[in-house]
Amino acid sequence: MLDELRGQSVAAAELVRNFAHWREIGAREPVMITHHGRETHIFMGVDNFRTMAAREIAAPPTDLLRELASHIHQGLILCNADLMIDYANGVALAMTRRWDQHLDGKSLWDALPEFAGTLTEAHIRHSLTSGEASAADIPSPFRSNSWLHFETFPFGEGIGLLLRDITADMQRYRLADVKIAILKAMSVHGRVGYVRVSTRGFIETADETFCAMVGLPENRLSSVCISDLVELSARPAFREQLEQTLRGEGDRRVTTRLLTNDGALLGIDAAIAQLHGTYGNEGAVIVVTLAPD
Repeated sequence: MLDELRGQSVAAAELVRNFAHWREIGAREPVMITHHGRETHIFMGVDNFRTMAAREIAAPPTDLLRELASHIHQGLILCNADLMIDYANGVALAMTRRWDQHLDGKSLWDALPEFAGTLTEAHIRHSLTSGEASAADIPSPFRSNSWLHFETFPFGEGIGLLLRDITADMQRYRLADVKIAILKAMSVHGRVGYVRVSTRGFIETADETFCAMVGLPENRLSSVCISDLVELSARPAFREQLEQTLRGEGDRRVTTRLLTNDGALLGIDAAIAQLHGTYGNEGAVIVVTLAPD
């Protein structure tokens, strides 16, 4: 842009001394104003400036917008005020199973009839009429056992629609709900306890049933090595079984006896499973039941 505007140049002092002369030149072409030999300002007629500004405003960077949309990881669909699709990026085509179709210029409802008559349509029309952004999570109408997070927002005279696959998050939440239900069921059962130990075999969490088995509260068991609760003669074998699981050599079942707070020995059946977290091995979970008499 600067090269396009570059014309004659004049020192600031010279501009002041002969302003009338340079004003006539500036009305025809831009004049670069220098200070100590360095260009600092541009002197030009206001009509030329307004014409240039209007031209810039009238020509939005559509190509840059499309290039940006092609690089984002969310599906993007842009529609005009009549809900005709102006643009749909590749992610949106993939999410809606329209890989081989060209949706630009089509009615949103003709191109994606799965949205018609659904919660999505209600959000789209609300954003279009009210100018408010909206969002919701829905079962994907394009794939079974999948979920989408969609957002609607005003864009120019029309509306924009963002789509994001949240199937993994929803499955994680469902698994979390299942885990909570299992723990509640174990608590109700009353004869199934569990302990979570660190990668070094120290107790991090123990439920009420396990605490009742050994006769100690959880705060007393915290940071205690689980092997130290096993009867002395069986500790080496139990420790070896636990360490093999922690090394990733497979989950296993162990029958042993625990030392209780009152000095008695309690026969148990224990199942040891390695705990896998986001960053790898995070210890193990041990489920304990009383051994048959």
